[in-house]
Amino acid sequence: MQEAAALSLPLFRQQAASWPAALLRLVLLIGGAAIVAVACGPLQLPEQAASAPPPAAGPPQASRAPVAVAAPVLLPPAAAPPRKIALLLPLSGAQQVAGEAVRDGFIAAYLADAGGPRPDVAILDEERPGPAAAYQAALDGGAQAVIGPLLKESVAEVARLAGSVPLLTLNYLDAAAPPGAFYQFALAPEDEAQAVAGRAAARGQLRALVLAPATEWGRRLLGAFTTAIEARGGTVVAQYLYDPAARDYTAPIQRLLLLDESRARQRQLVANLGVPLEFEPRRRGDVDCIFLVASTASGRLIRPQLRFLYAGDLPTYATSAIYQPGTAGDIDIEGIMFTDAPAVIGTDPRAGALRASLAARWPPPALSQLRLYAMGYDAYALLQALVSGNGPGLTPLAGLSGILTVDESHRIHRDMAWAMFRDGQIVPPGDALPTTSGDPADPQ
Repeated sequence: MQEAAALSLPLFRQQAASWPAALLRLVLLIGGAAIVAVACGPLQLPEQAASAPPPAAGPPQASRAPVAVAAPVLLPPAAAPPRKIALLLPLSGAQQVAGEAVRDGFIAAYLADAGGPRPDVAILDEERPGPAAAYQAALDGGAQAVIGPLLKESVAEVARLAGSVPLLTLNYLDAAAPPGAFYQFALAPEDEAQAVAGRAAARGQLRALVLAPATEWGRRLLGAFTTAIEARGGTVVAQYLYDPAARDYTAPIQRLLLLDESRARQRQLVANLGVPLEFEPRRRGDVDCIFLVASTASGRLIRPQLRFLYAGDLPTYATSAIYQPGTAGDIDIEGIMFTDAPAVIGTDPRAGALRASLAARWPPPALSQLRLYAMGYDAYALLQALVSGNGPGLTPLAGLSGILTVDESHRIHRDMAWAMFRDGQIVPPGDALPTTSGDPADPQ
């Protein structure tokens, strides 16, 4: 821990000393070895992490981590990097756990930064007394760049105050962003829905069925996928918004697959011929793939019913919501392909070394926060690149959240990794055998 203490983050030493204790909850102290230990565990240099033993066989194990091992992306500096940074996160209240995960990832990235003098950093609670007050205090303390806040409503409040100081928020605004150096980075599920459409279209799977929960989240992903697949020349042939509290989806899936029409044709043939016929229903044949918008729990109910109803041979895609880091796959979700952060499912040695280190150092309940940890790690690298003058057209950053790019509206987008459930394991889709359950489609 002596090394951890020596590398702990400095604060705005003079400015922070004058901030009222009731106004801000500062979570780092000069020489704060304890918080660095919590965030990083035993420190590990990137070259050491790359040579760490691979993770044990089974699904990737993940959580908040020691110094992450993503390869650095070198961008030519166009402006002096900020000497003082403020990080705004919910460090109290209902979202405290999420805020701490982002914080820990940020600290790990800070400690892994060997590119030059590190900036001074202050970490402030956006919940108490509120995001606007925390943001203003950061500016009063001399912050030359700000990361956060994390909560959507906090981002909207801070956006009204944003000025010339570069700001990288950790969520998206629903309204138009203010002009200037205002950047938005979010773990947006819409990015994942668009990635599903892109992968399906690239494989010629342009006619899709969509099953999504009848919730705001489900409708958002249905809309994002529909827009993306249509932009690639495809179409959503049929869709069904299901009740996530239900357990039996047989009837709506049968209608979605037109199995009721297949049975109606059989009954008509029996009536016309006057003799009984051996018969097995055949699903519709005008679809190439299924996009299943579901949590792990819903996926475990719906996927077996799709297989039972003759749709097991259709490529089935999902978002990262189908997988909870630290849990195993099972036969119920066999064959589903999904996209997720490289930190969670990446197959390169760096990702494997990271997960092995996490599994050895962090308790199982922390594993579910890995995506937020990765976001905090990437936010540090993103800010350094954005304020260096690269702006729109930013050289893609190979982060723990994915390959990161920024568009003309200053929104950060993620291109993530892909995996598939097979035999209770998570494997790359290219290494997975095709799913053979299910019967041929009705050519109609």
